[in-house]
Amino acid sequence: MKVCIHRGARQIGGTLVEVEAQGARIVLDVGLPLEVSIVAQRDLLPDVAGLWARGDGSLRGVVISHGHPDHSGLADLVDEDVPIYIGEATAAILAEAAFFVPASRPFNATGHLHHRRTFQVGPFAVTPWLVDHSAFDAYAILVEADGRRLLYTGDVRGHGRKPETLTALARAVGAVDVVLMEGTRVAAHGDGRPAMSEQDVEDECAARFVAVAGMALAFYSPQNVDRLVSLYRAARRAGRTFVMDLYAASIAAATGRSTVPQSGWEGVRVYLPRSQRRRVIDAAAYECVEAVRAARVYPQELCARPEDFVMTCRASMLDELERARCLDGAEAVWSMWPGYLERDQGAALGTRLERLDVGLSTVHASGHATPQDLGRFVTALGAERVVPVHTDAPERFGDLFDGVDVQPDARWWPV
Repeated sequence: MKVCIHRGARQIGGTLVEVEAQGARIVLDVGLPLEVSIVAQRDLLPDVAGLWARGDGSLRGVVISHGHPDHSGLADLVDEDVPIYIGEATAAILAEAAFFVPASRPFNATGHLHHRRTFQVGPFAVTPWLVDHSAFDAYAILVEADGRRLLYTGDVRGHGRKPETLTALARAVGAVDVVLMEGTRVAAHGDGRPAMSEQDVEDECAARFVAVAGMALAFYSPQNVDRLVSLYRAARRAGRTFVMDLYAASIAAATGRSTVPQSGWEGVRVYLPRSQRRRVIDAAAYECVEAVRAARVYPQELCARPEDFVMTCRASMLDELERARCLDGAEAVWSMWPGYLERDQGAALGTRLERLDVGLSTVHASGHATPQDLGRFVTALGAERVVPVHTDAPERFGDLFDGVDVQPDARWWPV
C-alpha cells in the first residue's frame, strides 16, 4: 500500500489524499482550498486519474471524512461512476444546507459511513471511527490493505462534546503502521495554552446572556451542531428562549439525533428571516415552514420581550431586527473563528453593530486539537510513523512527536 498527498502536506484545507494497493486506488477527501480566488474549477483539481473524468476503473471510491468544504467541497465534480462514501447524517445536513446556502453544491453519496462498521472497497478494508470535531458526524478513516494499516485522522479535537472519542480511537483501533494526522493548530497554538472547550463556551455564554439587558444575538454556524447545543444550553441556563432561524432548525432536524435541540422542544422557537422566506416562496418549499409552524416567533413578540430571547443571527437579519425595534439594549456573541471578523464582511459587520450600539464579544472553541492532545493521541496510538497533513507547519511536528515523517505534496510513499 502506498500514499500520495495531492494537497494538504503544507496547507490547511483543500485536503486530497490518494491511496493505492494491488493496482486499485481510493481517495480520502476532496477538499476545496480555504483561500480560493475566482479561478476556473479545473485549476482546483489535483491530477488524479479517473477522479474528474472517465478512467480505467482502478479508482474504486472516494471516502469523505466530514462535511466541511475544505474536505468535501469538490465532491460534486467527481465523475459519476466513482462511488462516494460519507456519513449518513452528514449527507442529510449537506442536502439541507444546499437549499439555504447558494454556494453549497450538492452531490450524491453512494454509501454511508457508520462508526466502526467496516466495508470493502476493492482490496481496501475501510473502517470509519467517529471523532470529535466542529462538524457533526465526522470520522477518522482506517484503511487496511496488503497487510498494512493506515489511519487518516481527518479533523479531530479533544475538547468538544465528545472528547472521549479521541482516546477511545487510540485505544481501540490497535497498532497502525502510519497515522496521517492533521496539525491545524501545531504552529499557531504550540504555546501550551489550554483550549477553550465547548463546556467553556456554554458557561461563558450563559453568563453573558444573563447580563444582557435586551436581546442576545448569537452569530454561529448551525452546521457546528456542538455549538448549537452549547448556545441552547446557555440560553436555558440564562432563563431565555433559544430562537433558531429556519436554516438552523432544518440542520438540527437533519441530524436525526434526539439529543440535538429541535423546534418542538420547550424553550425553542423558530424565526423566519426575510431572505429565507423569499427562498421558500421561490422554491415553493412550504413543507419546511409547515414543519416548524407551531414554534414560529414573529417580530411583534420579539419586540415586546427582547430580554427573553437568544436569537440566532446573521448580518442580513440586522435591518429587519432594527425595523422591528428589537435591538435596544442588545449584545452580540461571535461564536466562530475570530479571523472572519478581520475580513471584509466581518469588518463590515463589526462597524454595523457599533453603529447600532450593539456590543460584540467573541466566545469560540476551535474545531481542532491542541498539540498537547495530539501528543497524547500519538502516544496512546503507538504508531510507527506520523505523517503531517492539514497543516501549514509540518516541520513543527518533529518538535512535538516521535517518528515524524514529513512528506511533500504530489509524491508517492509506502505505508
